[in-house]
Amino acid sequence: MEEFRSEVAVAFAFLVEDVGFAGPEPTEHGVRFRSADLEIGVWYLSGHEPEVSTRVTPAASDAPRTRGVWLDDLYVFSGCGPAQDVPGSATTWRATLKRVHQHAAALRRLMPRLVGAEGSRLIARCRQE
Repeated sequence: MEEFRSEVAVAFAFLVEDVGFAGPEPTEHGVRFRSADLEIGVWYLSGHEPEVSTRVTPAASDAPRTRGVWLDDLYVFSGCGPAQDVPGSATTWRATLKRVHQHAAALRRLMPRLVGAEGSRLIARCRQE
């Protein structure tokens, strides 16, 4: 898990360096980045079908965690590209590394739409779809 967290820290460094997020903070299954408006969780879920998952959640104190959306859904909803740009399946270490970088690239593309209050509204609209 430490190798995964290290790879995520490198791939998602733009969140800290360019956008002002804090993190990465270790979590049970990966890492989390936080800003005043958003929380980004990147997880490696092992098991029968291992996968990399990224969840984007508004950081408002009254918003339960379930109000977040998966990156692939938000990416498609926002018109950034197809869900294939954000695959999850990670059956090998090489595939896991590739997925981490694909998720980071998708989030980087999406990030201008997520900054400020507009991001929370976009997430809310995505959840309603």
